[in-house]
Formats: sequence, structure tokens, C-alpha cells
Amino acid sequence: MKKIKRQKKIPQRKLKISACYIVKNNSADLKISLGSLKNFVHEIVVVDTGSTDDTVQVAKKFGAKVFFETWKDDFSAPRNLAMQKCSGDWIIFLDADEFFSAETAKNIPFVIERAEEFKQNAVQVFLINVDKDNGNRVQDTDYVVRIMKKNSALHYVGKIHEELRLGEKILSKVVTCPPEVLKIYHTGYSTSLNRSKAERNLKMLLSELAETSEPQRIYNYIAVCYNGLGDFANAEKFAILDIESDSDKKLNSCRLLLSILAKEKSRLSDREKFSALAVKNFPKLPEFSAELAECFAARGDFQKAVEEMTAALEKFQNCEGNETNFTDAAKSFAEGRIKFWTELIIQNQYPDFDEKISSRRIVDENIFLVEDNDEED
Repeated sequence: MKKIKRQKKIPQRKLKISACYIVKNNSADLKISLGSLKNFVHEIVVVDTGSTDDTVQVAKKFGAKVFFETWKDDFSAPRNLAMQKCSGDWIIFLDADEFFSAETAKNIPFVIERAEEFKQNAVQVFLINVDKDNGNRVQDTDYVVRIMKKNSALHYVGKIHEELRLGEKILSKVVTCPPEVLKIYHTGYSTSLNRSKAERNLKMLLSELAETSEPQRIYNYIAVCYNGLGDFANAEKFAILDIESDSDKKLNSCRLLLSILAKEKSRLSDREKFSALAVKNFPKLPEFSAELAECFAARGDFQKAVEEMTAALEKFQNCEGNETNFTDAAKSFAEGRIKFWTELIIQNQYPDFDEKISSRRIVDENIFLVEDNDEED
């Protein structure tokens, strides 16, 4: 995409852009978020759900139109109200603890113009979750829909981890924007906030589970909450339900489930079973072949371990996109494992097997898996 120079004031454009928020006691975060996009939108709409701090005053200082909605344990209701109050052709809907990076925010108008030109309904933006309590350490990344074309039929569904629908259908014609063009930082799952958010989210998710006709939409989110609260039995239960459903969160649930199983050596057969299933469901991702290789090695089948780890390295070589969490460090570790297992095969004798294994394990078996942190709202 072409370079766009940062503008001090928004230029006159045919397309009107509205920025939307729902907030409650988010004054500090909201100030940062609004500051990141104020020069590139024509209108700011904020729905407050019961702030007792100066959040509303902060919004008004940025020229926002502020509306009020009583909080009813349902994120979709205030989101839908906010969209109804927008007058723009396109809407940017951020959480108060999200903000555009300084180097890419200037591209907002151009990205929207291109989406309009190609008749898209929405734009997925690269989101980076950072822990502001630990030096802005990157926790994980994802692509999320944060820009959408105004449409009277567009609305959110779900009390939490809401999804956009166009009428009764899942939103289609969604274009993905590369991270070098536009990216968002999210600080909402910093260490100090994790447990309280997990408790709040779980309560809302279980309430929705009792009512919804689409439970598969929230199985993964429930598993993540239980995992964050240390209830690994229920985390495993809902991760498996998600994997066995037609959910689009299967990848996250596979990673979460395998991270739980890897903690218990007595669960090797289950770990191998679900590793093999993950390889089948996600044949292009190297981390699951690496995990399966570790299972083979743990039960002494080093030939199979070498073959599967070699397959992981080949997949890494050919892997495209941002879905894999297999890194250059994991590649180096995998090469070391292959060398070690090959030595054991050649020697064909293992009198001090346990000692060798423990001395050669330079990192934990979980190196290939990143525990799912797909927590939102």
C-alpha cells in the first residue's frame, strides 16, 4: 500500500469515519486510545455504562457525543446502541484499552477508502496483546474486526466475546489488513487485571451458555477462563467440547488442551491422541508435529519421533502467515532433539536413559505450545 503522510488535521474526504466506544471507568486508557485516532476520524461516539471516575469528562474533552446505557451483563447491547448513534459511513469500534500504533494510525483513512473501493464490509486489523505490568511484554497476537461499514442490519450478538452479524448471517466480505499498514495494541489482559476479568467473563459466559442455541461459539472462551482461574479439569472439558464442535476456535482449544495435558506425565496417551488429532486438523502447522514427536519420544519410539520432528521442520520451512507459534528458537531446539534421538537410535542401548533425557532437556517440553490467551473484552 502507498505511503500516507501523517496529517495534523483530518483532510476533507467523501467517506465519513466514526469512532465508537463502550466504557466504564476507563479514563486513563480512553485518553490514550482517543489520542491515537482523533486526527483521522470525523466523529466520536461513546456509550458509558456507569462510570464513577472522569471517563465521561475525558470523552467530552475529545469532542465525543456521550450516551448512557445501564449495564446489564451484556456487551452487545451498549455496542449496538453506539453503532446506532453513529452517522459515519464507516465505523472504528475499539475497546477503551486498545489503541492504534503511532506509526500506522495515519493509514486509517486510506485503509477504509480501499475497503470501500473493493466493496468490503469490514477490516480485520492485527492486534497485539501486551502486558503493561511487565514492560509491555507481548502476550500474543491475533486479527480482529475493528473497522466496519455502517449498515442498519449490522449488529453484535452474544453477551460477551460478541460477534458481528449482518442480519442473521455471519459477517462476510472481511478484508485482512497487514500489520505493517495498521496495528492495534491491547493492554486489557495485563497481569494485574487477568484474574478479575476471568472471573467476570466466566460468570457472563456461563449465563449465556444456559440460554444460547449456539454453545459452540463460547466453548473456547469458557475453557480459557477456567484455565486462567486454575480449574484445569473444566478447562480441559470445554476445550474438548470446542475441538469436537464446528467452532472456529479449534486451533486455540488444541493449544490450550495440549498445554494442560503436557503438565501431567501420566496423561501421555491422551496427549498423544490429541496431538495426532491436531496434526490432522491443522496439517500445515509445525508445532503440532513437534508436540506429537515429543509424545513418541516419551514412550521410547525414537524413530517415529525423528520422523515427526523432521516433518515439523519441513512445515516450518513452508509455513506462511501468522497462525503458527513455532519460532526460530523452537526450530533450533527441534534440530537438537533430532540429533539426540538419532544418537539413541544408533547406540541402540539406553542403560542410563532417564539421566540422559533429563540432562539433554534444555527447556520444558512445552516449548512448542503457547498456552492460549484469547481473552477479550
